[in-house]
Amino acid sequence: RSLEQFHGHPDAAALAPALEHLGHPDRHIRYAARLALEAQAVSEWQKQVLALSDPTARITGLIGLARQAEARQQDQILSALLELDFEQLSNDNKLALLRTYALSFIRQGKPSIDQAGLMLAQIDHQFPAKDALLNNELSRLLVYLDSPTVITKTLALMQQDQAEISNDLGDLLSRNQGYGGTIAKMLANHPDLQNI
Repeated sequence: RSLEQFHGHPDAAALAPALEHLGHPDRHIRYAARLALEAQAVSEWQKQVLALSDPTARITGLIGLARQAEARQQDQILSALLELDFEQLSNDNKLALLRTYALSFIRQGKPSIDQAGLMLAQIDHQFPAKDALLNNELSRLLVYLDSPTVITKTLALMQQDQAEISNDLGDLLSRNQGYGGTIAKMLANHPDLQNI
C-alpha cells in the first residue's frame, strides 16, 4: 500500500512503512511518511522515532513529533536533536534541525534554561555560516535562545556586501535588453533582503 492511503487515517498498518520512509532521499516521500505517522497515536511511534539513527529520518520524525506532542514531551524531542552532530549534517538537515527546534518552541513552549544552554553550545559557533538560508534560521533561533554573541555577529554579517548576481542569471539577462535590462537594473538597486 502506498503512504498516501494512510494520510489522515489511523491505521496500524501505516507505522512500518512510514517509519521506513522517514529517511528517504525524496523529500516528498519523507513528507508522506511523516503525515502517515502523524495520523497515528503518538504513543505508537514516539519511541521508534526517538531511536532512529539516520539523521534525516530522525529529524523528519521529530518534526512530526513536535507537531503532535504535548509540552511534557519537549525534553525528549530536544534531547534527540541535541544528540545529532550539527557539523556532520547536510545543509538540508541543518535547516531541518533548526526548523524543528523552532517548531517545538512554537508548539511546546520555551525550553528550559539547561536545554537552551545545550542548544547554544550546539549551534552558536556555527553562526555565521556560508549559506544565507542557514544564517536566517540560525539568527532567529539564536535570538530566541538569548545568545550572547548573536547581535555582534549579525551586525558584522549585515556589513558584508550583498550577494552578487550569479553568472548564469547575468548571462540570461544580457540576452534580451528589453526585459533583461529592466530586471538587471531592478536587481542592481534591490535592497539587501538578507539584511532585512
